[in-house]
Amino acid sequence: MHFALPARNHRSSPFPASSVPRAYFCRKRPLYAVVSLAILLLIAFARNSGDGRPAGAPNTVMILLTDKIGYSESYVDKIIKNRGEYAEAHGYGLFIRDVADYPIGEVPNGWARIPAIRHAMKEYKYSTYFWVLDQDAVIMNPSLSLEEHILSPERLDSIMRRGVPVVPPSSIIETYKHVPPERVQLIITQDDEGLQPGSMILKAGSWANYLLDAWFDPIFRYYGFQKAEQHALEHIVQWHPTVLTKMAMIPQKIMNSYPNVPGLGGTYEDGDFLVHLKGCAEGKGRSCEKEFQKYLKKRTLLK
Repeated sequence: MHFALPARNHRSSPFPASSVPRAYFCRKRPLYAVVSLAILLLIAFARNSGDGRPAGAPNTVMILLTDKIGYSESYVDKIIKNRGEYAEAHGYGLFIRDVADYPIGEVPNGWARIPAIRHAMKEYKYSTYFWVLDQDAVIMNPSLSLEEHILSPERLDSIMRRGVPVVPPSSIIETYKHVPPERVQLIITQDDEGLQPGSMILKAGSWANYLLDAWFDPIFRYYGFQKAEQHALEHIVQWHPTVLTKMAMIPQKIMNSYPNVPGLGGTYEDGDFLVHLKGCAEGKGRSCEKEFQKYLKKRTLLK
């Protein structure tokens, strides 16, 4: 006669018996072992913040990628000081590297910002937000923190531009109208020509890794986009809903104001968070160093 189930005989079990004697689990541990374990747990708890981040690790990191070719050392020092003062005032990390640190091949230097972001995320593996700001920009109102000015859910929800063309004036692809701020992983601005990655905030995580991998793909790097990494990002955003559903486009004046230069469509006004000297290196009659110094003198000083 055949049975549907084997007889309940522990000796016929197909699984091997534990090699650890049962008495082992009943044995009392020495007091010093219990105390040592408790101390280790307390140390681990003390070192970590409530969200798992070690004490002292910044929640937000600023990324500055310098290009020293054609610029004076004093100019680069002023840029670093401007970023350093702001980072120190708000407890942010500051990641500084040069474009020469990232061999990207025969492509424009703008592509170097992508491996620089990946490097910063590895260096600050416990941080959440990474703000990339081009060197030719001056933080004009350092009293504004990124949290109150942009990142808090309430604030971000109020400044997101919904239902507008990704590439102005008439792209058929528009920003989604119902993306909640809690879902946002990329915060960026737009000027009259399109998306502007010269000032953007990226939230660390698997989604950010995906975006950076896709953006830095050799197919895009060597495709020959007219505006290099900027046009590559616009392509990804427009044709990959996975990206568009996690992106917030905010007004340019919030974190990427341009100077009032003829032909640039400048939007900067006193009190704005920053001024980005777009095109100062190529514009006829313009000088990045002179414009930087001009705005540096006008910035609001930290109290």
